[in-house]
Amino acid sequence: MSKLRVRKPKNENVAYLFLLPWLIGLIFFIIYPFINTIWLSFNLVSKDVYGWTYSFIGTENYVTAFFRNTEFNQLVVGFISMEITYVPMILVISLILAILLNSKIKFRTGFRLIFFFPVVVISGPVMTQLRSSNTMQLMDISELLIFRMIDNISPFFSNILMSIFDNFTLILWFTGIPIILFLNGLQKIDNSLYEAAQIDGANSWQMLWKIMLPNLRSTGLVVGIYTVVQIAIFEVNPIYSFVVGTINSNYTNGLGFAAAVVIVYSAIVLAFVGVIFLVLRTKDDTKYLDTLKEKQLKHIARINRVQLKKLRDEETLKEWFDRVFKKKKDKGDMS
Repeated sequence: MSKLRVRKPKNENVAYLFLLPWLIGLIFFIIYPFINTIWLSFNLVSKDVYGWTYSFIGTENYVTAFFRNTEFNQLVVGFISMEITYVPMILVISLILAILLNSKIKFRTGFRLIFFFPVVVISGPVMTQLRSSNTMQLMDISELLIFRMIDNISPFFSNILMSIFDNFTLILWFTGIPIILFLNGLQKIDNSLYEAAQIDGANSWQMLWKIMLPNLRSTGLVVGIYTVVQIAIFEVNPIYSFVVGTINSNYTNGLGFAAAVVIVYSAIVLAFVGVIFLVLRTKDDTKYLDTLKEKQLKHIARINRVQLKKLRDEETLKEWFDRVFKKKKDKGDMS
């Protein structure tokens, strides 16, 4: 009688060895600096000949940021307006370009490289030179009559509109990675869903809203979070420049205040990430997709039944011919 082989459990600890470098980097370069920044924000940090000294002052740095430093409040409003305007525009433009690049057009690979090329050259020195030479501006709309009318009605909206036209090239440059992510999401959609929708009588506009966008919701969530963080850490962001300038101008006494500004800044970014998650999270509103998949399965089953019936008919016909020829053969042998 043969013995049963008992499989030894796999040693899953080996997987943690591959994760160890990443975990070390996460702890020492992300978690520890963030906790240290929170602690610095509650202290007055100064430097003398003997080294760094820390004096606990509670929420004094936060009070200074919100109530005593008027520049910071203006920068927060500017950053919030930038996120509110830039993120939806980047999402919409990158989605439209991804749909066009995913279609059957000539030189499709070349166009993809063109739209991704700015991601490679969008480094700090290059971007600084482009912004200083005013090459980011699409057109000057300050002298247009319609812009003056908008400015008289709502100066806040006119400032947002001016910011969009002044940095429209920059907005296009931010679409490099989102286009690639949307292309990946588009290529994962099953083409049979479009075929089933066409059989169901749906047009292109209905397939866009009922098939494409629901399947791209998870990809849009990733793109939205990536775009929020990308704008937050980019040097065009006014708060980012303010923090760097505060540390450089008052290095011996400004670390505590700069840390408080960074914590507030991080909270605002996390709030935007939360909004993106609530808006673009996967919802149970795919009734049309479920109905379409059900119809698709019924259509496949109907095709299978027809093919099976055809095979049965062919088999029956073959048996009939065999029976007829066999009778003729038997009669010939008897004669």
